[in-house]
Amino acid sequence: MMNTTEKFACAHWRKLAAGVAAGLLLTGCAMQPNGRGGVLMGLDTAELFGTPLSTFRLRDGTEGTLRKDTQGKFSIKLSQAFRVVPLANAITARVARVENVGERTVVIVETQERGCAYRYEVLAFQGTDVLQWTIGNCKDRPRVELAPDAKSLNIDFPNYNRLSRQIYTDNRLLNTSVPVPPGVDTRLVPFADDALRGTAPAIVNTPPGDAAGRVIPAPPAPAAAPAAAPKTSPRGTAKTRRQDAPAKTAVPAISLPAPRASSSAPAAAPMIFQAEEIKPVVIDLRK
Repeated sequence: MMNTTEKFACAHWRKLAAGVAAGLLLTGCAMQPNGRGGVLMGLDTAELFGTPLSTFRLRDGTEGTLRKDTQGKFSIKLSQAFRVVPLANAITARVARVENVGERTVVIVETQERGCAYRYEVLAFQGTDVLQWTIGNCKDRPRVELAPDAKSLNIDFPNYNRLSRQIYTDNRLLNTSVPVPPGVDTRLVPFADDALRGTAPAIVNTPPGDAAGRVIPAPPAPAAAPAAAPKTSPRGTAKTRRQDAPAKTAVPAISLPAPRASSSAPAAAPMIFQAEEIKPVVIDLRK
């Protein structure tokens, strides 16, 4: 039989073990949305047994972690938050860009899904409030540029001779189409590097003065001056003048479209496309 001292020591160790176990359970708990407006409470295997891939710091000083659990599932968890942000369809994931935009920290996570080489999760954090969007065309990395005033973020994908642009600003993500700015070549592969910054343009048969690296056809050569007509009889001279008349009227006809475009409206007006808002998934990590 145990004496009083042994019983006290045993009870003390039991309480300590229970406290450690409770701490592990609290640390290893996570809540995820169930798809029906509720949440599922379960063991956070990524926290206990998974692999942390990278961390990022939010504007308020707290940290977020991209993790991979033992079953290959990816998620993001903030310190001091039980609920996680799942990346349900990702088979690979990495944090590609982190920027403070306005009052939020915007984190762009590059993922790969089955049949889709490049998919992007745009996450805007403010405390435990998260806005989440999924974008991408599955074949390109976007160029990401922060506005000089740090109030908006442009996410550009190549789209033939234009750019498909997603603009994060003021807790919204807008989708529009814009002209290709000088210095950007939409033919580049890859379009952006691992940090989602533009790659150096490849200069191929580039005329002098073309900083964008695009091949611009040479302007058409000016029409040669008509050769001096040999001296002929007055009848032959009149016939030559009649043949020259169409050539003289054709020159102003080529230059007519330019004045019409500049006189009616600014040249950029037809290139402006109306932006549409992409609705986010709203997650409250406190619940």
